Amino acid sequence: MTIVILLILLTAFTFWEILLLLAIAVLPWRSAMRVAQYYEDIAIHTIFTALSTYGGFNPRVDYRLKEALPKRFIVVSNHQSLLDIVVIMRTLPFWAKARFVAKKELGYGIPLISLLLRVSGHSLVRRSGDALEAMRKVTRMAKRCRRDGTIPVIFPEGTRSRTGVLGSFHSAGYRKILEVEPVPILVAAMEGGWKIANLKDFLFNFGKISFTASYLALLPAPHTKKEAKEALEKARNIIEVSLEEQRKLER
Repeated sequence: MTIVILLILLTAFTFWEILLLLAIAVLPWRSAMRVAQYYEDIAIHTIFTALSTYGGFNPRVDYRLKEALPKRFIVVSNHQSLLDIVVIMRTLPFWAKARFVAKKELGYGIPLISLLLRVSGHSLVRRSGDALEAMRKVTRMAKRCRRDGTIPVIFPEGTRSRTGVLGSFHSAGYRKILEVEPVPILVAAMEGGWKIANLKDFLFNFGKISFTASYLALLPAPHTKKEAKEALEKARNIIEVSLEEQRKLER
């Protein structure tokens, strides 16, 4: 069933990519970007609905915040699978349009999704390469987020954890975003995606795993490098404790 779902999604996304390319070719840029946002919204809805209805994917959302989210914030999360992106985009408030720092390879090869990552204000960077150029791209994304009112999301581990073990947090991209716009930090923990990290596990175990998206804390906006570093360390500790608690309950 999982393979059938993927084939249907890829077919639909290929058709929508053609329509979006036509919109980009003939419409003024701002109008084309409104079309891109429409297709981004419908793509996330379609992915989530298809995987939930036919694939048994029903992530649990653990929302621990006592206060309402402000209009401007940054999401800091651990990273276990590509599902993290879909779940974050689906479970944030509708008005909070997420923009991701993602690896450059995702900008090609996935119908519609790769095109959206390239044109909709996300930041695609090489995991190994010119660090200065990577920071320039992150800065451009942060400025566009501030201009458009979108929400930057960053995975400070820099890559997916295929074992579920929380990796070290790297601060460069995170600090660049906060230099452009000091905003509160929404700390999120994604748990479960590492169990389907490879293609075989995804095809045969998808729908059998438990997946939890936890929104754990809203940290004040840091205004200095020291405050930013301390906030990132605190965010990592909060995520680590949350992952440990969830795994104890599963034993």
